[in-house]
Amino acid sequence: MTGDDYISIENGTHNLHVSKVVCGPGHGISNGSLGNDNSRAEVSGIIIGTVQLYGTTNGVRIKTYQGGSGYAKDITFQNMITENVMNPIVINQNYCDKAKPCKASGSTVEVSNVVFKNIRGTRITKDAIK
Repeated sequence: MTGDDYISIENGTHNLHVSKVVCGPGHGISNGSLGNDNSRAEVSGIIIGTVQLYGTTNGVRIKTYQGGSGYAKDITFQNMITENVMNPIVINQNYCDKAKPCKASGSTVEVSNVVFKNIRGTRITKDAIK
């Protein structure tokens, strides 16, 4: 049990395969925080599969900061079951963790070739995808 991310995939992670994970409560599985403090991030070749998420804030998430650069690409989330998850699928390219709103920026980490396959279950909010 944790109050934060069960799996946190950070800058510099390549060719990571994770399977057979059960988690909850907590924040779920995150690719991020990518590009924080206007930094460059590079993440690729990620496969996350056979996962059960119970009562988490997020299911699977890609989180990038505005102002960052680089890429998060070739990422697959597959064969997942969610139960009472607030946000089952999240891609946030304007993440801001400051008390005041973050300054708008025209650049962000490029997110491409992301696959969500065979994800099913229940959620506690209206939208399954943000």
